[in-house]
Amino acid sequence: MLKRLTLLLCLLVPLQTHAAPNTNDSITLTASVNKTVLTENDELKLTVTVEGAAGNFTPQLPSLPAFNIYARSTSRQINNFHAVSVFEYIMVPRMQGKTVIGPITLQYGDTTYKTEPISITVYRADAAPASAANGQKQTAKKTQKTNKPSQAEPAEAPKDLPPMERELYNLAARHTDEDYFMVAAVSDKNPFINQAVTLSVRVYYAHLFFKNAPYTAPSISNLFMEFVSSAEGSQTINGKPYRYIEQRYAISGVTAGAAQVGTATVKYIPMGNVNMSVFNRMFATVSGEPQTIQSNTVSLNIRPTPQKNKPKSFYGAVGSDYSISATLDRQEVEAGEAVNLTITVNGPGNLKTTSDLRLPSLAGFKVYDVVSNAGSVPNNGELKSYKIFKTVIVPISSGSYTIPAISWSYFDPSTKEYRTIRTKPMELKVTPSSKAQTGFDFGTKTDLGGGFRQLGQDIRYLKSELAQPEASFLSKLGRQNLISILFAALLFTCIVFALMDKKMLAGKRALLRAKAQLKNAWTEETVAEALSAYVQAKYGVHTASLTLREIVAALKKRGCPSDLVQRFETLWQRLDAARFAPVDLQGQGTEELARQAAELMKEMDKGGRP
Repeated sequence: MLKRLTLLLCLLVPLQTHAAPNTNDSITLTASVNKTVLTENDELKLTVTVEGAAGNFTPQLPSLPAFNIYARSTSRQINNFHAVSVFEYIMVPRMQGKTVIGPITLQYGDTTYKTEPISITVYRADAAPASAANGQKQTAKKTQKTNKPSQAEPAEAPKDLPPMERELYNLAARHTDEDYFMVAAVSDKNPFINQAVTLSVRVYYAHLFFKNAPYTAPSISNLFMEFVSSAEGSQTINGKPYRYIEQRYAISGVTAGAAQVGTATVKYIPMGNVNMSVFNRMFATVSGEPQTIQSNTVSLNIRPTPQKNKPKSFYGAVGSDYSISATLDRQEVEAGEAVNLTITVNGPGNLKTTSDLRLPSLAGFKVYDVVSNAGSVPNNGELKSYKIFKTVIVPISSGSYTIPAISWSYFDPSTKEYRTIRTKPMELKVTPSSKAQTGFDFGTKTDLGGGFRQLGQDIRYLKSELAQPEASFLSKLGRQNLISILFAALLFTCIVFALMDKKMLAGKRALLRAKAQLKNAWTEETVAEALSAYVQAKYGVHTASLTLREIVAALKKRGCPSDLVQRFETLWQRLDAARFAPVDLQGQGTEELARQAAELMKEMDKGGRP
């Protein structure tokens, strides 16, 4: 026995060794930076994330002639048996201009993974003071006013800087006599509703802080705000070096009109000179009481999107380069089975506040309400948003179907035009249902042409004998004596009561059967089958292949009280939603739905008139 176990272990070891690379299908490699626009004095943080790969490995960085890497760190963790490794690199630019961080590669097993290139723009850090632009004029000015000390004007930002970086630079240049201050600016002060705008808050310091300096994010009015990333850099103002910490946010207007970014605050205690050695910093004394600095407020004007040429498929998204895709969880199903339809939209802007997509009518399908889920992820100093729409479609009959392209529109602020993107059409093959006749059989029948199929027909009773001429009622009455007439009337009355009692007993038996079925109901499908069987036995209404509107009309026609019909309609809709809804909507409580069905059938048994 020991020899057999040893042989089995020897066989399993090489099998496990060769099976490891098969997990590569779940590995993802991504790379991002904290910002794509910076100056020569700024720091750039490159983050490389590897998900699904275990063991010791290191991504291969491309050649980076435009940067110097002076710090790197690695963190690895496993969450629910899912390995995540994060590699961070802190870099400083060596030259100004446009550059590209090439693809980062990872060799894992027999597969090589690559990231997308990242474009970076590095601008000149400092500009000469405006007063030093003309040496002769400055000398003349000093000669005329010898009794007052000359004071150089703040240096203006390089003209090629982007608007937000330029405004941050100029705001910081005004604080010439302060060791600690804050500034804030946005990339666009006149955005459209839901257009993503970058908000930057910088904390400048010429000396170190003592311990921690608590930071409070700015308040907002008529805006939606999400944190994106943080960065560090430096700026020299009138020959005085400063370091700064930058917090970036993505903001978007909620409604048209005025909006405002309030002040951000930092509470700090200054400590020592920034040029102190590490040893001296350890023993530096606290100077002064706790102080507070605040950033400036920023006002915005939120514009509405134009009404002209606004398409019906516009749901509020504003931005550029959106993409859309759609998938079905299966390509072949039986008639009456639920199919999950998922539509995903990706792009910039704020998709969380956009309205839900409305699906067009799909011939041959029962379509349920759309459920949405939105989110965002940081990507190169900005937020990339996504919104996922899920719904359920149920084919009524068999055949080959084409789900048409679904349109989705957005407003592009750069061109001030609406753009429409569409999903690709999808094919779905539907085979006849194999379910038993429990009220949900959607099997195919006679082809009626034009895409329609006959699902069934009502039962029609035919007489087995030819009709014969009958004598008139008066002549029959004349032939019978009084006793025969009374006996016939009594017999007729007994038959009527017997039939009524038979129907009542049939309803009672149907109710008992349904209650027994509901006691063991583990799924919403079982609850729906029990209710369908009872309605069929009580009112003679077959729910197979009938829409809810047709079922409700039939119940009213058969004498079911209107209040019970309304309760049936509500319960049937809940059962449909629970049976066919996406996974995230299931679990609404089978026990509760079964209880409601039992109470409804009990009321129908008391007050319903078949």
